[in-house]
Amino acid sequence: MTSRALLAPAALAAAVLLAACPSGPSGAGGPDGARGGSAGTAGQGKGRAEGPPPRKKRRPITFAPCSERPCMLHAGRGRYHECLNPTGGRCSHFGAPCAPAGGCMRDPASSTYRTCEKVRGGECDQFGAACVPPDRCMVDPRDGVHRTCEEAGAGTCRRFGEVCAPKGAATAPAPRDQPSTSGT
Repeated sequence: MTSRALLAPAALAAAVLLAACPSGPSGAGGPDGARGGSAGTAGQGKGRAEGPPPRKKRRPITFAPCSERPCMLHAGRGRYHECLNPTGGRCSHFGAPCAPAGGCMRDPASSTYRTCEKVRGGECDQFGAACVPPDRCMVDPRDGVHRTCEEAGAGTCRRFGEVCAPKGAATAPAPRDQPSTSGT
């Protein structure tokens, strides 16, 4: 068998593949994939006018609103960050530093919740009086999971309930050495 005899089937297969391609080998196909020049091509006899298909009016792109990201305590860093993925009372992926809505933060020195007078980078530089977060979602010191506090007093929780994630959007931390504006 000669090399020409071997190339003939390959050339025939390539021609069949190119003919089956909707836009043809040069990309000159019409909007419905038809190529001109032969009788009985696709798209003819359907009552369509010649020319491009009518354009549809473009609608604006819309996105589903993002749910509010809670501001949660990062126990390893001792400061608050936006929680990008809150699950089961914990945060599995933290974002930028933040200050919780209401300004009630956990004081690591006393292990109590206290108002924060001055926030810097998700940490409180100046604590005030004892407080309870507005949504009553507090860190359970036994396992580090956020739970609803059913009985609170003096910035601590005496009895924890169900697992929760802090409600409300995180507020951006105040610039360095500026009083916190959260909760106003």
